[in-house]
Amino acid sequence: MADTGIETDARGSLWPPTWPMGLTMLRLLLLPVFLWALLIGSNQPTRSYWHMAVGVYVLMAVTDKLDGYLARRLGQTSRLGAILDPVADKLLIACSVMLLSLEFVAPRHFRIPAWVVATIYGKDLIIAIGTIALLSVVGTVRIAPRPLGKACTVLELAMVFAVLLAPDEKARWMPAWLVLVRILWWVVTIVAALACADYVIQGLRQFTASRRCPRAADSGGKADEQASADSSAEVSAAR
Repeated sequence: MADTGIETDARGSLWPPTWPMGLTMLRLLLLPVFLWALLIGSNQPTRSYWHMAVGVYVLMAVTDKLDGYLARRLGQTSRLGAILDPVADKLLIACSVMLLSLEFVAPRHFRIPAWVVATIYGKDLIIAIGTIALLSVVGTVRIAPRPLGKACTVLELAMVFAVLLAPDEKARWMPAWLVLVRILWWVVTIVAALACADYVIQGLRQFTASRRCPRAADSGGKADEQASADSSAEVSAAR
C-alpha cells in the first residue's frame, strides 16, 4: 500500500504547542469575532462595530507577522503550525472576500466584484484538487510556499484592508481611494492567476519526477541483471 502524506518544510512534532502556534490559534479564534463585527457593523449607522472589525483585522495581521518572527527567532517550528498558519490566512481571506462582495455588507462603491471572488476561489480550488489528485497518484506531495503564492496572499489581505478602510462618499479623497481599490482588484486577479499556474507547474514537475524514478530503478535493475548474466557467461566460457 502506498504511503500517503503531505510533507512540510517545518521541523518538529505536532505536540507540544509553541508560542507561534498559539498566536496562530488566536487568529483562528478571532476570525468569528471579525466576521460577526463586520456583519453587525454593515447595518449600523454609527459604524462602531465596523471599526471593531477593522481593529480585529489589524490584530490578526499583526499576530500573523509575529508568529512567523517568533518561529524563526526561537526556532519553534512545528508541523501543526506550518499547516495551521496558511489555513488561518485562507479562511480569513475567503470569508472576508465573500462578505465584502455582498451589497448589504460592503461599503458603497467598494463591493468586491464577482470576477475577483471567482479568481481567488478558483485558484484555491484548483490547487486543492491538484493536491488531492497528486496525493492519490504519487502517494506523497511536498507543499512549499512559493514567491507568487506569498505575494498573492499579501495582496489579497491588502485588498480586504483597503475595502475595510473605504471612506464615506462625502470624503474628498474617496475618488482616489476608489481608484486604488480598483487597481488592487486587477492586481490581485492577475497575481492569483499567475500563482495558480505556478503551483500547477510545480505539481506537474512532482508528477513527472515520480514517474521517472520507477523507470530509473527498473533500468538500473535490468542493467544489473544484464551485467550479472554477462559475468556468468564469462565464467562459463572460462571453465
